[in-house]
Amino acid sequence: MPRSHIHRYRVAFVDCDPAQIVHFSNYFRWFDTASREFFTACGVPSWRDTERDSGIIGTPLVDAQASFRNPATYGEDLDIESWVEAWNTKSFVMRHVARRGDTVIAEGREVRVFAVREAGDPTRIRAVPIPAAWRALCE
Repeated sequence: MPRSHIHRYRVAFVDCDPAQIVHFSNYFRWFDTASREFFTACGVPSWRDTERDSGIIGTPLVDAQASFRNPATYGEDLDIESWVEAWNTKSFVMRHVARRGDTVIAEGREVRVFAVREAGDPTRIRAVPIPAAWRALCE
């Protein structure tokens, strides 16, 4: 298995819907946080530093999917394991598995790109080739 990182999260009451189970949208937030934490654990600099040094502003999503296997509720500790499943020239696929102990709660798949701001219009971004040094840190 490729290099992975585990992000622990304790479910808060505010994360739950009226049935007292985690609202599905929270998993996407947690997967996003786990993605950044993965890169930090691998030694990739903060996005503020990468923007200053190379223009790369981060790894925006271009596709996201999730499957919900079992419910979770407030007070429970979830371990979200994240890894890069596939590297392409300008995009990569991240996988996430949220577990409560040995029980799989949710699984996620994200397609992300490394992005820079457009030179003539800083409100627009574009994908750039994945930096080889950062990929090597994460493999």
